[in-house]
Amino acid sequence: MRPLFKAARLVLPLMLFGYGAVANLAVLSGPPTALTLPRSDLLAGGLTRDFERLYKSTLPHFALSFGWIGAARYALLGEARSGAVVGQDGWLFTREETRPLPSADLREAAIDEIVAIQAVLAAQGTRLVLVPLPAKIDIGARHTPDPALSATMAALDADFIARLNRASIEVVDPRAVLLAQAEDVFFATDTHWTRLGASLTAGALAAYLPRGPLTFAEGPAIDKPLIGDLIRFVTEDSLAPMIGLPPERVTLVPIRADAPVTDIFAAAPIDVVLIGTSYSANTDWGFADALTKALGREVENLAEIGLGPVAPMRHYLGGDAFAQTPAQVVIWEFPIRYLSDPDLWTAPLSDPSQPDQTHPNFVASNG
Repeated sequence: MRPLFKAARLVLPLMLFGYGAVANLAVLSGPPTALTLPRSDLLAGGLTRDFERLYKSTLPHFALSFGWIGAARYALLGEARSGAVVGQDGWLFTREETRPLPSADLREAAIDEIVAIQAVLAAQGTRLVLVPLPAKIDIGARHTPDPALSATMAALDADFIARLNRASIEVVDPRAVLLAQAEDVFFATDTHWTRLGASLTAGALAAYLPRGPLTFAEGPAIDKPLIGDLIRFVTEDSLAPMIGLPPERVTLVPIRADAPVTDIFAAAPIDVVLIGTSYSANTDWGFADALTKALGREVENLAEIGLGPVAPMRHYLGGDAFAQTPAQVVIWEFPIRYLSDPDLWTAPLSDPSQPDQTHPNFVASNG
């Protein structure tokens, strides 16, 4: 098979360049297009943006062609584009889990930031419980392309938790319970955990925190297909099943309180806030519901999608809700893969209007 792989490595780029030559000829031989831009716009990337718009409008098959190239690359070479890593048995992993690990100084700086956040919460009488989420490439080690990648992330997880413990940060570590069901707690083609992974983590928190008086029942289950978010680093959604990457299934199970709403709020006001990433914010994974049910307490979900673990916490600390009615407990869901992001603590907030950075509770980056 090795000669076939070598041939494919040559043929695929030639196909792409050949397509590019034909595409450019089609564009240049078509109707005249205005690409003249002022120098300032050219320096700011305006010409690149204009070319991109031109190609997309002139070549409607542009995206599909790259989908076919990506599908062939995966099928023949077992490779994806730069955002993902191809594992075994149809598993894909985010490239974020293979970045160089932070130095000891950067790891300690992260702990210092968390300690500062804990102090702000404690000043308002709020208890912080941090939940470090292990990497998919660690839990799904059997499917990894390189065992060293799994071992590296497992070591980072252990080091992070050890440093949190030394800093007297309360930690609930779900790694052991997730490892026990490793095959079923992450989706094969998605970055995120399954509802089982979320439920197991909620159970670990319920064993640590006191249970409230509320009980909840499950509503009718709704099953729906899931196209993993890592598919886009391989090919188009429509082509993925042809190369062994079919849609997965997610089952939505809504919950409802057994008691009337008025009794709920009278007996147990919302006293737990969940802060975190899309692992918590996306209702498809059901983490907030699983947590509510396991704890027997109302949980206010303030997690946000696409911002990492830090910005949602900064939003909460800088908001009026925390200043006026702080929660008894804040659960902070924190995927450890973000520790390798050099901009974790220094990235600007996505919305400059939120939170109010002059607010006395706001914690700025680096102290």
